[in-house]
Amino acid sequence: MPPPERFAIVTPVYNDWESFRELALRLDAMAGGLRGVTLDVIAVDDGSTAPLPPAFLADAELAHLSRVDVLHLASNLGHQRAIAVGLTEVATRARYTAAIVMDSDGEDRPEDVPTLLAALREDPRRIVVARRARRSEGPLFRTFYALYKLLFRLLTGNAIAFGNFCVLPAPWVSRLVAMPEIWNNLAAAITRSRTQLHACPTDRGVRYAGRSKMNLVALLVHGLSAVSVYSDVAFTRILLFSFGLAILTVGGIGVVVGIRLFTDLAIPGWATYTVAALVIMLLQTLLLSLGAIFLLLNNRSMPSLNPRRMAAEYLTATTTLRTG
Repeated sequence: MPPPERFAIVTPVYNDWESFRELALRLDAMAGGLRGVTLDVIAVDDGSTAPLPPAFLADAELAHLSRVDVLHLASNLGHQRAIAVGLTEVATRARYTAAIVMDSDGEDRPEDVPTLLAALREDPRRIVVARRARRSEGPLFRTFYALYKLLFRLLTGNAIAFGNFCVLPAPWVSRLVAMPEIWNNLAAAITRSRTQLHACPTDRGVRYAGRSKMNLVALLVHGLSAVSVYSDVAFTRILLFSFGLAILTVGGIGVVVGIRLFTDLAIPGWATYTVAALVIMLLQTLLLSLGAIFLLLNNRSMPSLNPRRMAAEYLTATTTLRTG
């Protein structure tokens, strides 16, 4: 009889202990329907200002989760970096078949976990991602989210259609925690790793408590973090765009001068103003090109960030809520 598979559920928490408690209870109920599977929960307390409540989760309330740990960070690092710390812990323990990353607020539904695990068993080498089949945000947010995906595609040449909810086989956990990109954005780091993906359609769940912290400002920061994973590609594309624009500008100046000197179509004074405007555009394009070149060279010369070392510097303590 094969040994049971062991999975670690990594979830970041910032002050929202009520939602995390509900998530743990629902995960426990979901785990009761799985056979030959052991589930651990690794919650990452992302520098919460509200401390973990005493007697937060009674051991008797959980019947199927094997272990529940809360990793406490010294300060608030943000959603993505908290996930990176949790994945580093998974890689350090080195006893898991895979890591399941999900949010703790209820928008990633525990009842979708068995579907993701079934997809993993079809090909254990692939990363399984949850792709939203239906979103519940307002039209304004959906519009800006579509613009974010379009901008990401234009700047990086890659499509991104999934978030944090995913299943990472153990070999990929070890590889991702060695990638500096995971410190900024998990989904973009996964696309950068060039692995095969299996997408499972899921619906967005309803928050257990409170209101979503994802607003337009947070979406902008999230989008810039995703693009930063491909900073070298983005700067190169900006550089090529600038060169193309410079060529068009020089060509435009040549056309204006040709019309002024060799035709009777010129209006008095128009050539001077047009050439001046095009020269200003050319100078701005050259400055943009130089900026892109220097940023690209600077990024290439900077030492790579080590997510394992960074995680260890911020991790202050671990609270075990359940051990089986």
